[in-house]
Amino acid sequence: MPVPYRKTPRAAEIGHAAYLDILWKTSERAFYGGLMVIDGKGQPIEFVHNRVDAPSGMLWPEEKVRSIGTALLAHSLFDACRCDTDLLICLPSLGSSEYCKTEISPSIPFVQAVPEQHGAPVEWEWINSPPPQGMRASILAQELIRRGFIIEPFDRLNHALKILYPQLNSDGV
Repeated sequence: MPVPYRKTPRAAEIGHAAYLDILWKTSERAFYGGLMVIDGKGQPIEFVHNRVDAPSGMLWPEEKVRSIGTALLAHSLFDACRCDTDLLICLPSLGSSEYCKTEISPSIPFVQAVPEQHGAPVEWEWINSPPPQGMRASILAQELIRRGFIIEPFDRLNHALKILYPQLNSDGV
């Protein structure tokens, strides 16, 4: 008799989640970003990265530079990604929920992974509407949470960015 085991839901096996992070290097006035796509088991499927210079000049108020640069880089990463994704995940450092909703504005389910604060567990806060139960994105999100892939993929993504862009290892990020 075969040994019974828990199978990964088919939707989580074929679904893809994209983790987006953008780092601002103040000393260079440049943005560095990466988009890592994983499957429901946390296995990397695709990784795209890019760098953009911050807009400059007297017509660019300093408070707008970061928001414009972040959106520009995020959209360039979306354009470079060849994989169909079901879910986009970012950190609060990308911007407020309202900023992410209006400026980053993906049309797929979008969520911020909020790290532990004062002993509270890590959680996901939906930026746009959460996917309906039974939808592939919903099943994928549940599987990623079950397997502990809430924050960990950002460690891999940032490690890759620091290998590709050694200047990120110095102060000022």
